[in-house]
Amino acid sequence: MGVSRIQKFKDYRNSLIKEEAPDLETPKSSSNIDIGSDPKESTSTLPIDQVMDKMNETDESLFLKKRKRVRILQYSLVVLGLLLLTAGIIVFAVLVF
Repeated sequence: MGVSRIQKFKDYRNSLIKEEAPDLETPKSSSNIDIGSDPKESTSTLPIDQVMDKMNETDESLFLKKRKRVRILQYSLVVLGLLLLTAGIIVFAVLVF
C-alpha cells in the first residue's frame, strides 16, 4: 500500500522546518485587560431583551421597506397607465381627424 495522507503531511511539515529557520514568537497583546479581574465581569453576552428588541426593529424596518417599495411600484404603474391612456387618446384623435 501507499503512504497515508497523515504520513505525507508529517513529511511535508518536517520538510518545512529547517534548523537555521528563526523561531517565530507570538506578539504580546497590548490590550488593557486587567489580568486579575473576574472573568464573569468581562463577558460579552447581551441581555435577551436587548436582542429581541433589536430583532423586532429589524423585522419592522424590513416590513416598512417592503411597504415603501410596493407603494412606489403602485404609483409607477398608475403613472404608466395614465401615460398610455394619454398616448392612446392622442393616436385615436390623429386617426379620426
